[in-house]
Amino acid sequence: MAVDVSRAKRLVRELPGAFRLHTEADPRPANRRIAAVCAWAAALGLGGMAVALRAFVGLIAQYRAWYAPTVIAVGLLGLACTIAAFASLHHRRLPFALLGVASVSLTIGWIVTGL
Repeated sequence: MAVDVSRAKRLVRELPGAFRLHTEADPRPANRRIAAVCAWAAALGLGGMAVALRAFVGLIAQYRAWYAPTVIAVGLLGLACTIAAFASLHHRRLPFALLGVASVSLTIGWIVTGL
């Protein structure tokens, strides 16, 4: 399988720009966009606290070797996507796509901790 070198070079060139913090030269995102990302992230944080409480009870109640690594991996995925949403706030759709992935991660965490 041949790798398209031009596509790989373009990805290497554009990826750092997708996740960078704002500078003074960047246009300021709209207040509505900032508020929407903050509200969604706050809801994810509250939901994450509920999942963390369920995970804590699940860790104490019964030993399952797969449980702790699975809960940690799902939680870190959601946390990383939420942080990346703030880092990519100057993009049009990327923050909301990342928060969508974080929401799916939260749902998976809720399901896993209910087992």
